[in-house]
Amino acid sequence: MKKKISREEVQKHLIDDAYFKKGHHSLKIFQTIIAILSWLAVLVPFIWIALPFIFPNNTKLKHFLVYKDELQLLKFLEIFLGIAFATILVVYILLMIWNNHRFKTLLQKATQYDEDQLAIRRQLLKEEYDKRFGPEEFRKEVCFYSVKEEQNFDTDFIRNLYEKNGAKL
Repeated sequence: MKKKISREEVQKHLIDDAYFKKGHHSLKIFQTIIAILSWLAVLVPFIWIALPFIFPNNTKLKHFLVYKDELQLLKFLEIFLGIAFATILVVYILLMIWNNHRFKTLLQKATQYDEDQLAIRRQLLKEEYDKRFGPEEFRKEVCFYSVKEEQNFDTDFIRNLYEKNGAKL
């Protein structure tokens, strides 16, 4: 049976933030304004640089000055980000091809386990199940079976069974 945990016990283990609690309206307003201003501080320089190139007719009316440095910066960013994207794309495609090749040649063809050990382990478990829960035919035919507490396996029972009979994991 699962133990029921109260909200107070859960709150001791979890981190809670006053922003997400009921009330605290001044804190929510203040932190939201700070977040919006921070995002504007990140985006406005890019918009400012791109505005004369996006709307060249409006910039003449508003007396924007387009410097050659801005053009060089945009061209440099375009080249740099294009090369970075192409490099990442090529690396990911090569890694995917290599992983698929490894999967087809090595992982699917090579045996990942010792079949003799597996047969021994299956036999050991079959014998133990038969001893604890009855023969396999009986277990498959019965509609309802209640396991007694003493029939349960210990946490490390199977590992100990394998070690005792020479079929280590």
